[in-house]
Amino acid sequence: MHIHQINFPSLLLGLGGLVFLYVASKKFPKLPNTLFLVLGSIVLVTVANLSSLGVEVVGHIPPGLPSLIIPDPALLDVNILVTLAATVFLISFIEGYLFASEYAAKNRYKIDKNQELLALGISNIAVGMFQGLPVAGSLSRTAVNNESGAKSQLASIVSGLIIMLVLLFFTGIFTNLPHAILAAIILFIIKNLVDIPHFKSIYHFSKIEFSIAIITMLFVLFFGALEAIVIGVILSVVGLINKMYNPHIAVLGKMPGKDQFLDIKRRPEAKRIPEVLIVRVDGSQIFLNNEDIKNRIFELIENDYKDTKLLILDFEATSFIDHSGAEMIEELYCEFKLRGIKITAANIYGPLRDSIRKTELEEEIVEGTIPLTIEDCIKLWENEKS
Repeated sequence: MHIHQINFPSLLLGLGGLVFLYVASKKFPKLPNTLFLVLGSIVLVTVANLSSLGVEVVGHIPPGLPSLIIPDPALLDVNILVTLAATVFLISFIEGYLFASEYAAKNRYKIDKNQELLALGISNIAVGMFQGLPVAGSLSRTAVNNESGAKSQLASIVSGLIIMLVLLFFTGIFTNLPHAILAAIILFIIKNLVDIPHFKSIYHFSKIEFSIAIITMLFVLFFGALEAIVIGVILSVVGLINKMYNPHIAVLGKMPGKDQFLDIKRRPEAKRIPEVLIVRVDGSQIFLNNEDIKNRIFELIENDYKDTKLLILDFEATSFIDHSGAEMIEELYCEFKLRGIKITAANIYGPLRDSIRKTELEEEIVEGTIPLTIEDCIKLWENEKS
């Protein structure tokens, strides 16, 4: 829409900066090429008087450090302050942590979310007393540090000290630094964060997650980062709830010659034991999915496995069960007991076993104090029959 407003000297200067950085990074990767570009562009703008051709420059930077001022909350609208603070915190912490995670993965080091949050909080408290802008993890600064070979926090300390010296004594040098060169530096540095292969891997892994990623990206472009984060979180939670609401329910069969029981749909060679139905719910059993799980088990027995005399609930893939989930299993127990079908539980471990102990299920479907395998449950049932 504004292409007719292009300033061609600025455009050529910016493109020239990009070309210089690209070539210099290939030929001389160990040299401070960004610094050379900044100083060279200042000399060029000054000597050739490019400002007269419409090339915008940084201009006058007041020397000195900001003074200490204790904020007076009485002068502020608290409602606006809290809203803005929450917005800044949400964006700065999430973006900063994402950038940190990205570079941690690239450079093979670990980061601590709590430490990041603590550093962000202390930094913002400090900067608030010196009339500063809110502090956050800077994508461009991180990228510059990474490209420059920085390995520890010492790089930031040295950088901060140099900036303090510049602010005190050398701000005049940067008066003629063109905006186009600053833009070229940032564009060149962050190009590696445009990760198309990552989107491809998300697409092949999950079409739903890929859709969420694309929608979130579009919201960033058209509405802003905060709106995108909110919609991304909402969509992710909806997707998670959908998966929890519709858990995968597998009917297991025994592998020939092995004490191993696998999903008969995925492994056709696994054979069902006559009069025995082994059901595994892949996921937690909570109020969201209890009704669906119960109905699915009833359908299996009433339609596909009418000869069932023993129902084994395999809890190997269940990490959590809430009170409504326990009540659902008790309902199954009472109903199938009237039909002459025995229910027993296999592979109940750890916290799940602790939850079961708090209900009547401990006596009804758990055989003994030691967690039983599927094979154990079948042998006990066969012994009872004989």
